[in-house]
Amino acid sequence: MIASLTIQLARTEGALVRLLGLVERRGFVPVRLTAEPLDAQVQTVHIGVVCERPLERLIHQLNKLYDVLHVERTT
Repeated sequence: MIASLTIQLARTEGALVRLLGLVERRGFVPVRLTAEPLDAQVQTVHIGVVCERPLERLIHQLNKLYDVLHVERTT
């Protein structure tokens, strides 16, 4: 199953790398990723992941990252 998430992420050095690292360490496979600046300090990241685990677990872990401002499931 492919699930999509929209994430508001601070535009700091290494934030996107930490986000992707967490996704992969939790056993989810990223299949698509787009990032666009929202303003000078925040970017919106749209990520599609293949998952067989509960997506809520990933959302909970993403919300713990310092640079993540908001996570929303879009499908």
